Amino acid sequence: MLVDTAVWAWIGALAMGAGTIPPLWAWFSRSPEGDESHAVYYGTLAGVTGIAAIAYLLMALGVGSVSLSAGELDVARYVDWLLTTPLLLLYLGLLARPSRRVLGGLIGVDVLIIAGGIIAAATSGTVSWVAFGGAGVAYLALVYGLLVSLPRSASAEGDRVRAVFGTLRNITVVLWTLYPVVWLLAPTGLGLLTTATEMLVFVYLDIVSKVGFVVVAVAGRDALDRLGADGPDTEDAFGGADTATGDGTTVLGDD
Repeated sequence: MLVDTAVWAWIGALAMGAGTIPPLWAWFSRSPEGDESHAVYYGTLAGVTGIAAIAYLLMALGVGSVSLSAGELDVARYVDWLLTTPLLLLYLGLLARPSRRVLGGLIGVDVLIIAGGIIAAATSGTVSWVAFGGAGVAYLALVYGLLVSLPRSASAEGDRVRAVFGTLRNITVVLWTLYPVVWLLAPTGLGLLTTATEMLVFVYLDIVSKVGFVVVAVAGRDALDRLGADGPDTEDAFGGADTATGDGTTVLGDD
């Protein structure tokens, strides 16, 4: 065996824990009380790697998996993805500020993809492949939303915001596309990879797609200042309400 799966899980836990430091540092280093206008942004980023760190810690300790007739199901891994991937999409939404309908739709499709992956991993035979295929179709819809729908909103937020959004969006699309490929080659699919190799690749992808995402987002935190000081929890954050302009007039948001 290449290396015991627990070793890779420990590496994942340490990497995710380290990845939680930059957004917290960026948040609290700006002022003694923390920058409340950017709290949701930094909290979202810290949540991604923080949740992943806990999941990998559980896997390293041998907790969070169940034995099924189809094989071992890493519950901790799927719960991690079920919680962290919507947070990554939320951060992209906080930058692009689409309508609530668009962002909610993307997160809903993402949850369906993860649910399909869980069903595919927990079953075997035709049911497993149908679930995998359904999740694949849903993923194509998600990619369309990331490549087409969100950029339409980000284009209204200025060059710097658009540049940071584009980099983070590209990281997400490229790396997320590799996950189903690994699933297909792993014991859950064709069985061309060993369990240890599967863990190695998933740890690598998680580190790049989550820690890498967080580091790039924190490095581009100056883009947050271009979004205004009201913060993302106001009614106009996702274009869902009237937005005030500089001359005191209002512009109707796009639902």
